Formats: sequence, C-alpha cells, structure tokens
Amino acid sequence: MNYKNKKLMSIAIISLAVILVIEIFYFGIKIYHNRKVSTFYTVVSSVILDNESTYVGAGFSDYRHSKFNEFDKGYDKATMFKVKNGKIVKEAGLKLGLNSRFNDVVEVKDGYVAVGKIEMNEDQQKEGITEGLIAKFDKNFKLIWRKNVSILEKTELYKVKLDGDDLVIVGTSVYSEGYVGNHTTGGGILLKYSLDGKQKLKVNNGGPYSGSFNDILIEKDSYVVVGLGRKNSGIIIKYNKNGKKLKSGSFGYTDKNGINAVAKKGNNYITAATKVVNPKDLSNYSAAIVEFNSNLEKIDDVKYTSDKITYFSDIKLDKDENVFVCGYTGSAKENGVLTDAIVVKYDKDLYEKSSDVLKGKKNDFYSKIYLKDSNIYLLGYSNSKLKEFKTNGYDYYPVLKKYNNNLK
Repeated sequence: MNYKNKKLMSIAIISLAVILVIEIFYFGIKIYHNRKVSTFYTVVSSVILDNESTYVGAGFSDYRHSKFNEFDKGYDKATMFKVKNGKIVKEAGLKLGLNSRFNDVVEVKDGYVAVGKIEMNEDQQKEGITEGLIAKFDKNFKLIWRKNVSILEKTELYKVKLDGDDLVIVGTSVYSEGYVGNHTTGGGILLKYSLDGKQKLKVNNGGPYSGSFNDILIEKDSYVVVGLGRKNSGIIIKYNKNGKKLKSGSFGYTDKNGINAVAKKGNNYITAATKVVNPKDLSNYSAAIVEFNSNLEKIDDVKYTSDKITYFSDIKLDKDENVFVCGYTGSAKENGVLTDAIVVKYDKDLYEKSSDVLKGKKNDFYSKIYLKDSNIYLLGYSNSKLKEFKTNGYDYYPVLKKYNNNLK
C-alpha cells in the first residue's frame, strides 16, 4: 500500500473513531436523560415486621424495574411486598383499574388486609375521581376479596386496625374541585367491615368539601379518631362502637392534613400534628405534638424547634411513656419541599431527649414508627443516593432503619 493510500486509510479510521465517540456520547446523554425522567417508584406505606431483616409491606409501584410484574404505561399499582435484607423477594400487584395505592395494612388470622384508593377507568382519572380500596390477601398474597368504597367523588382510605373480628378503617370522601353539591355524608369517614368483606358501620364527619380521618385508636368501648376538620383545624373525636359521637376536640390551624396520628398516654391522648403561622398560607408549618385529656380538651402542645419546614407523620410511646415521633424536616423549593427524614425522642413530660436525621441530597421521609423488643424501627422512603440502603439517587425505594431506645 502506497503512502497516499495509507494516509487515506488513517484518515478514514480516525473519522470512524470520532463518529463512534460522538455516537457513544450522544447515546450516553440520551440514556442519562431517559433515566432522569423515568423514575421508578416503589413506596411501602405500611409494614408488618416479621423480624429485623424481613417484613411484609403494602404500598404501590410502577414496576418500571420490577422482577415480578410488568411495567404498565407508568401507572402506579397497589402492591403487597415481602422484603428481606433490604431486597424485595415477593411482590403482588392489584391488576385492576388504572392508578391505585395501598396506604396501610393489617395482619389477620388468615392473611392481610390493605386499604387505599383506586382509579377504575380513564373518566375517573380525567375528572380526579378515586374510590376507596379494601383488599384481603392470603399469606401468599393471593387476592381473596376486594371492595371499592364510593361515597363522594374523591374517596381514600388511610388506616386499618383490627378490633376483634372486625376491620375498623378511616379515611376521607369529598367532592372534586369545582363540583357543586350539598351532600351530607362527606368529610372524614369511619367504616367497620367483617373479615369476609361485609360493611357493618359507616360514619362521617365534616362536609362534602373538606375533612378527613387520618388515624384511629381502638379502645375497649370506643374509637378515637384524629384528622382534619373544617377551616383547616386539627380534630379529635371519640365514638362508641356503634358509631355514636361521644366527645370531640380541636387544635387550631394545621396544614392541609390536620392531625396525623394518635396514641394513648395514661388517660390522655397524644397526637402528631402541625402548626401554621398564617391560616391563609398553609405552606409554612412546623411539626408539633399535641396532648388532649380524657375529655378531648387540649392541655399541651410542643412545637419542634427548627428554622426549616417540619412535619410529624407518626407517634408511638414506649412502656416508660417516652414519646417517639417521625417525619421530615425540609426547605421549600420551586418544585416542592426538599426533605430529610427525622425521628425525635421526647420524655413523658415532652422534653426533647434525642433525635436522628437520615440525610441525602434529595427526598428522605419517615412515615411509620414500630416499637418491638426494645428497638425502634423507622419505615420511610428515599430517592437520595444512600450507601446504607444501596439506593441509587434516582428511584424511590422503601427504607427501614433500626434504632435502640436512645435513637443510636
């Protein structure tokens, strides 16, 4: 091969190499972009601890990276999970409707019952209509029965507890935005179902445009519920087991959620809530613990001290009446609140004793507290890159962290 041909060959090889590098760079950018806009969601809202390495949970997933279910156009599907050593080892989705999710789950003698919400068709999706969802599964996650609860246009169920052989469920049912009507069965809802899916009780509080029941405490002869009333007030109500209202109390202005959780402290009730500075601006709020006496009169409230936006989602007490609360602390950004997960311990007099923060560069959130064998377990989710949980910094994954009594 003469010099001229060798030169042409060299130019051709270099040109091909440059083109190949450009294509690799182009496709790399494209893959990176697609990865950024195709976030995978697996969020576990509630769990039943088997042991410290294994749990059964309920939540939702879009199955974008699932090994157990096929991706379906990006719809979120209500899902039961079994997680072992931080890995999902079993996953069963509700193959029904469009978007759906589970918010809570309870273990029963022959399986699990999960509650949440569902969009059944495209019309509901377009109009912002959801139905409450109750589903019973056996121990292998096989669906036994499913009930939709439709009262007003937007119905969602938040918590389920077992009261003997009855399921007691709380949630909300209100009109969609812009709907005009004067229905009397909306607001916070309290339901009771048998384990075979028959409705035994339906009670509501509030009105057709606002209100919710977010948590329920089951007592020997009553149900104590907390949530949101009218004009963004936090509420607490006691019903007898036939649904008759016995007492009620309230706590000033809260954020749009109201009081999130309730626990018993001696003869009193202690709750996780928020406080807002300006009732016309619900975006500026602080986490708070609010205590009520047996007559549901407020006797104390303690605001979590921080210069950031803070939120408490759950509350639990140990045998010494130490109070544990969890949630997030965050800063307002253009596209929402950037959050770090927090857990805080207070003594029985509500003096802060210790705390811990799960801090990433994106969103980290604790939603549930579990006390078991003198340990504290925090359930949450994260889309930060966390070495501890091997999360990748893009996708939303459930996280479960174990603490001792001093939050170490």
